[in-house]
Amino acid sequence: MYHEDKNKQEKYILASQVISFCLLAIVILVAVSFKNQLTYQIGYYHSTVMFAVIFPLIILVRFLSDQYNNIILEYVVNIFYFIISGVFLVYLNNSSFEILLIMPVIIMALKYGVKHALSTAFCSLAVLFFVSYRKLFTSIDSDMMYFIVFFLVAWLLGNMRDTEKEIHRKLERLASYDGLTDLHNHRSFQLIMDRAIAQAEKKKEPLSLIMFDLDYFKVYNDSFGHQKGDFVLKLVAGILKECTPEHCECARYGGEEFAMILPGTTTETAKTVGETIRSKIEDTVIPGMEVLPKGRLTISVGVAEYPRMANTKEKLIQKADEALYKAKFVSKNKVEAYYSVFDELSLRLMDEEKDIFNSIRTLTMVINAKDRYTFGHSERTMLLARKLGEKVGLNHEDIKELCYSSLLHDIGKIEVAREILNKPAKLNTQEWEILKQHPQWGADIIRPMKSLKNTVEIVLHHHENYDGSGYPKGLKGEEIPLGARILRIIDSYDAITTNRPYKEAMTKSQALEELRRYSGLHYDPYLLEEFVWIMNH
Repeated sequence: MYHEDKNKQEKYILASQVISFCLLAIVILVAVSFKNQLTYQIGYYHSTVMFAVIFPLIILVRFLSDQYNNIILEYVVNIFYFIISGVFLVYLNNSSFEILLIMPVIIMALKYGVKHALSTAFCSLAVLFFVSYRKLFTSIDSDMMYFIVFFLVAWLLGNMRDTEKEIHRKLERLASYDGLTDLHNHRSFQLIMDRAIAQAEKKKEPLSLIMFDLDYFKVYNDSFGHQKGDFVLKLVAGILKECTPEHCECARYGGEEFAMILPGTTTETAKTVGETIRSKIEDTVIPGMEVLPKGRLTISVGVAEYPRMANTKEKLIQKADEALYKAKFVSKNKVEAYYSVFDELSLRLMDEEKDIFNSIRTLTMVINAKDRYTFGHSERTMLLARKLGEKVGLNHEDIKELCYSSLLHDIGKIEVAREILNKPAKLNTQEWEILKQHPQWGADIIRPMKSLKNTVEIVLHHHENYDGSGYPKGLKGEEIPLGARILRIIDSYDAITTNRPYKEAMTKSQALEELRRYSGLHYDPYLLEEFVWIMNH
């Protein structure tokens, strides 16, 4: 907005010059027509030619100086103006035309402030002295009066301009920076991202975005109050400023979340920057940090890269946020780069399967939109299933199949009505029977993809119970595929630690205790104890 107003102001200045030159040319022509003396006519003739030829040239140079914001060009224009005006004034007996010399003073004052305006005023004094000298100092008194007026105009308008610029600078800072941390605020972050994305696209270079979120900040804030919390935010902001690479920008994204924009930077380099910051914050001593779960201040970090991972600003922010979410969910105090199992999955599919897979990917997004209470459930389940699979010694291929199954295990819910999925009370018998069919429907949806044939069995049996009381087939013990037994534990844990329409979420310790009550009944005892160990370490 300011730049638009500034451009408009400079257009007005340029227009005023053009108008004044045109009016002056008219005055000269009128004066020539009423003068009989040959010497006057010759003088006015030369002056008219100079205005007709030289001043359009001056206007052109002035326009270039406005376009390129070059103050040297501005001074060149003023020198030409003073030379031509001086020659013109020498031919005149009427000293009232000396007021023309105020134009450059006004322009320099309005555009560049008091310093350049005063220097221009002294240039006008030199022209006045030259004209007065050529006229044998017959008008020295009025010339000095003109200079005093020029000087006062330069001082007044120049100081007004400088004051306006200072006020604008302060207002712009207030509008662009967070008052507490002195980092860019959310609005400024969005504008910087727009410019950075445009530059990255133009230069065909990468751009990385890092998202930070303080772990357990609410615990600290609730324990010691907002003033202490603000102290921690300022402390973290100081570390971020210190670790921000040159030509990069850091912002307070909101609350205890921060963001860093790194032009020309790949994911690997951004992860190194994120790890440096994470390590410094972890080593920082703050008063009362013993109340925090790990006894120290920690931060989770998510990284995403443009255009490799996202081709728009909105998608890049989303991907970095997803990476941050994974870092917080898995263990906190961790740096995670964005990774999509969907992207990995698509690489292993045969060409004829990719259309079906893209449809499944869309269906998964639809399910997340339909069932607001299990949004993100598949992603969380996948992360924990991977950890449990690694803990019990699954090989790389089996872990991949387990991850794919975790991501797709609720795909069958696309067939379940939104009213059932989001019902704010327990389901009745008929509704429950409908919901119990989602494992079979899910298996049927992914069955056409031969590349995921092992995934089908895990999806189909992820609600079987260890004692045979589950569905849809009533399998028990080791009849149930190992991946399905793992997923049964993870799925239940995430369900009871997530707020549901009819039930408050349990804490981690409450949830683990609840699962142990059904060890050997719903859950494989060995796998359950391994999972409990993971969650407690």
